[in-house]
Parts: sequence; C-alpha cells; structure tokens
Amino acid sequence: MPKNPAQCLIKEPSNMTRIRDVVQKALASGYLTVEAENQLRHLLTTRYDIEDFNAFMTLQEAAMNGNVRQQSREKLSELSPILLQGELNLFIKVTRFKETADHHLSINHPEKAKFYYKKVIGCLEIFQEDQDLKTRRSVMNLYLEIYQRIVAICIYTDDSANALLYTELSKNRYLVERLAKQDTPLPETFPLELSQQIEKTKLIERRTLAEYTYYEYEISGNQNKQIIAESSKKWSEAKQLLANLYSQVSEIEPEFIAKTKVYPISFTNIQSLIPPDTAIIEFFFAQKVLVLMLIIPGTEKPIISEDLCLELKDNSLEDIARNWISSFTAKPKVKKELEIDKSIQEIPFFLDKISDYLNFRKLLDYIPYNIQSLIVVPNNYLHLFPIHALKLNEHQHLADRFSVQYFPSIQVWIICQKRQRKRQSLLAIENPTQDRDLIFSQAEVTSISQRQHFIQNRVLSGQLASKPEILLLATRYHCFHFSGHAEYNFDNPLDSYLMLSPNSDDEDLTLNTIFTDLHMPHTDLVTLSACCTGMVDAFQPTEEYLGLPTGFLLAGAKAVVSSLWKVNSIATAFLLDEFYRQLDQIDNKAVALQKAQIWLRCCTADTLRERTKTWDLSKLEPKELFRLQRALKRLEGIPFENPYYWAAFVLTGC
Repeated sequence: MPKNPAQCLIKEPSNMTRIRDVVQKALASGYLTVEAENQLRHLLTTRYDIEDFNAFMTLQEAAMNGNVRQQSREKLSELSPILLQGELNLFIKVTRFKETADHHLSINHPEKAKFYYKKVIGCLEIFQEDQDLKTRRSVMNLYLEIYQRIVAICIYTDDSANALLYTELSKNRYLVERLAKQDTPLPETFPLELSQQIEKTKLIERRTLAEYTYYEYEISGNQNKQIIAESSKKWSEAKQLLANLYSQVSEIEPEFIAKTKVYPISFTNIQSLIPPDTAIIEFFFAQKVLVLMLIIPGTEKPIISEDLCLELKDNSLEDIARNWISSFTAKPKVKKELEIDKSIQEIPFFLDKISDYLNFRKLLDYIPYNIQSLIVVPNNYLHLFPIHALKLNEHQHLADRFSVQYFPSIQVWIICQKRQRKRQSLLAIENPTQDRDLIFSQAEVTSISQRQHFIQNRVLSGQLASKPEILLLATRYHCFHFSGHAEYNFDNPLDSYLMLSPNSDDEDLTLNTIFTDLHMPHTDLVTLSACCTGMVDAFQPTEEYLGLPTGFLLAGAKAVVSSLWKVNSIATAFLLDEFYRQLDQIDNKAVALQKAQIWLRCCTADTLRERTKTWDLSKLEPKELFRLQRALKRLEGIPFENPYYWAAFVLTGC
C-alpha cells in the first residue's frame, strides 16, 4: 500500500467525449452553435439521465463567456422540464465544490480537499434521496471517485472513523433507504382506515417503482421512451400520494418522517451495537488500493493497516474474479463430466490465489482471540467470493476460526438485527420442475420439515408449487425453503429466477416478481437450495447491486442462505440437513452454517450413509429410491472435503 493513498487518486477530471466536444465548440464560438445545440438537444430529449444533466453543468462551469452560460441555462429549462430548480442548484454546487477540492488535492492540501469533498457528498446525498436505482447508479458512476478520494484522504490524515463513514455512504444506499422506510411502523394510535390506506399505497408505490426499474433495464431505443416515461409518471404519482399520507401521520407523530430517513452511521454508534465476540471486516476499492477496514469491539477507531491493504498494480484480482465467473457460474452449452471434475479441482487453487492476494495470512495478527464471529461487508466483485473459505494458513480456513455473516453494508446489518421473527413454521418448495436429476431434493425437504422447532409446515412440490400459491402462503410462514433450479441473469438481474415450471417462463419466480409481489412480514429465514442464488451483478462500478438475496430482504426476510456457484445436489442435501439440525440446538444461523460446513467437509462416506437412515424416504418412488441409494454407494473416503462442495453457501442477514 502506498504511503499516500490519496496521491493514487489524483487524475484529470473524467468528462465524456461528447460533453467535452460540446463545451469546446461553445467556448470556441462564444455562444451555443447550432451543432452544439443539436447535440445537447439529443442528449436531453432521448430520456432524462443524470449524465445528460451533468453535461449542462460541465458546460456552464467551464464556459467563462456569460452568454454561453445563460443560453445553456435557457436550453436546460426548455429541453428538460423534468429537472427542478433545486436539482439544478445542487449540481451547480457539486461542480464548484469538486473543482475547489480537486485544486486543494493537487497542491497537497488534503484537509482542505476533504472539507470540500464532504460538501460534494452532502449535495449528492440530498439529490439521491427517493431516486430510482438507475438514477442512483448514474450518479455513483459519475461521482464514485469523490468517495474514493475522500476515503483515501481520510486514511492519509489518520481519520479512519470518517474513512469508514464515507465507505458506508458509497454502498447500497438504495437498499438501505428502501429497507428503512419499509420497516418503520405506523403509530399504534393511528386510525385503522388510514393505516390500511397507507399500506395499500405503499404496495402501489413498490409495484410502480419495480415496473419502472424493469423497463429501464429491459427497454432501449427512442421508440420506447414513452413506455418508460409513463411508468416513471405512475411511480411519481404513487410517491406523491404516499408522501401526502405520511404528512397526515406526522401530524399525529411529528418525528415519524425522520424515522423513515437514512442517516450516516458513526463509528461510535457501530461500537455501541456490535457484540463483544464479533468483529467487522469492510472492504473498499479505491482506484489503486483495496482497503480492508477492521472494527474490533472496544477500540477507539477502525484498524486500517498496510499489511491488510492491497495495492492494485494490475487487474490480476479482477481477472481472477472474471475467470471465477466463467468457470463456476456461467451457464454452459454442454457440461461434460470431465469438465465438472476439472472445475471442482480448480476451486482450491482459486481460493489459495485469492487468499494470497488479500494477505489473509496476516489477518489473525489484528483480531483478538475472543472474537468468534465476523460480519463481512464485501465490495465490488469480492461479493462473488466465499470469503469464509479463504485460507488463514496452510491448514485453516476462515470458517474454521469464525462464523461469518455477509451484508451489503453495515446499515443493512443494523436493520436486519431489529427484525424480530419467530422460527416455528416452514414453507418448503420441493423440486417444482420435477427434475429426475434432483433425486436428493425430496429427501432434503422431508428431513428439514421434520425438525423439532417447526410446529407447522407446508410442502409444495411439482406443479402444486405455483407462483400464485407461493406468493399467497409466503406471507404466513417463518421459514421459506426452496429446493430446485435457479438462474442468475447478468444482462438483466431482474430476470433472474427460481424455476417453478418447466413449461412457462411466466410461472418462474423472478427477482422482478419478488420486488413487486412477494411479502414476507414474518419470515426469519429464506434458504435457497439451488445454483447461483447468491450472485449479484458485481462488475458494474457502483454498489447498488441486484440479486435474489436483495429481493428477499426487501420482501421482509431477516436472513437469506444462498449459493455462489453451481452446487452439487447430494452435498447440498447433506449440508442443509445438518444446518437445520444445528438450528435446533443453536439460535444463531451463522454458527449453525459454520458447524454444518465443517461437519460436511470432515464426514466420511459411511457417516453420510448412516445419516440417511434418519431420513424419511417412504414417499420416494422405487426408481427414485434406487437411484438415491446407488448415488450413496458411490461415495467413498471423505467425499466432500473440497471447498466446491461445502463453501458455496453464504448467510446474508442475521
């Protein structure tokens, strides 16, 4: 790690070529030429985008000629009436503060630069509130370097508490904001009729937002801009109606609106909430440095050590991540048995390389012995890696020493902690596609449904596991277990799905459907026993990710167990069976998963065969029972020692 990380971040301001060309043409002529005006008109009439808005800001601030600035303001008002004067003023401030901060950074005045970068981020926070996901991503794409610079400056000036704060501000603010608003209860004294009206309006707002987000991903081209505009209008109207109703609530409880807001969380607040046996590891990618921040209970500030930070001299770590995706999660045309065996053998090699890159072998030097649990907050493509399976030394994985929970941000951890849930009922979806290859699915679900803490359970299998039935029943149960097939769509994450019917795409439970229609107000645990259910679109530069765990958290679940790659069905059945057995004894999901993973990777074939004698296999057809027993007979030695079999599943939530 360089001695001055802030210096790694100094570079020329990054303007898009099209914006720079417009500015240069205007400056050269002293007024808006017809060509420049046409370019700006095209930018702003295609559809409203924050990058287009920034084009005008760049033009206004770069042009010294008052005539140019005045004309650009007039065109802004004429061509993009959606933009409000308040937004205009915010971005004028952003531009001015950024220029001042960049200047102070360039002449090595880090404290003054930090002061103005704080002002920039303050403006960005105001602008992003209540915005849709696409707009937030656009803002962060343009201004991510601001967050990277201020974090680097805070590290350089030994201000690690604020380095953590601004790291958190850069991560998943959309998800945090939606969760906070969703979880804010109405006053108990509120009239029932108005409460029902608010709940109905919240549902409409949620659905119109999901529809608008889906169209933004799915639809392109000027011919369809009307569809996007109409869906945006519906969402805006729903937002306004909800805001009006919330105003009525605030008359009864003046502080209600404030409770729905998201505020930056300080290091002191985090310290007051973290258990004494738990530490937090938060990663952050600056432009040339991967920073690891370590929060230990009772310390005065986060630990940021050169030993635990990685200078990014090349793209080696990102290359590993891309190779990881293509090797273990990409959907192959044909996957031969030899290729599967090769992938299995490559997993330990990849994990060793990642462990070496992240320098995890020095991690224990900074974590006290009394720490038993870790909260891990990844960044960027680190979301794709099983951090818990990385090596601390030649013989010890992280999971041997700590139980691990994953979170998109520390604020999501705090929100999930507050969700009070029981764990007494189970809704299980068993092999809805009736795939003959999923011979262990029925055994897995049957075994899990027998667990003693479930006093009520419901199993939907085959065609009975329809989308309408699942959406209806999911509102009532504490645990939701899905055993079947799944697919993650990197091109449009909202089209990722849990497969319900082999005959119709409409019957799959897509992420978009989860956003719009799934409501899980009592759900403590969602377990997704399928391939790639924990994937996110982690190669886009911002932290506003979309994945199935995101959807289930927004639906109301407290925790989600999901997989990071294409899993083995036999190993998965044993792993999740042991996970639920552990939950019978331990009221801690992370510890239960840790113990289940250690158990599986140490189990002999004979021990596994003995375990199946406790399963109720009476419902299996003779052919299915024969195939299952044949698969068990093939097991030998310690069959699931390779991390491929035990490390795929991660816990998001608590």
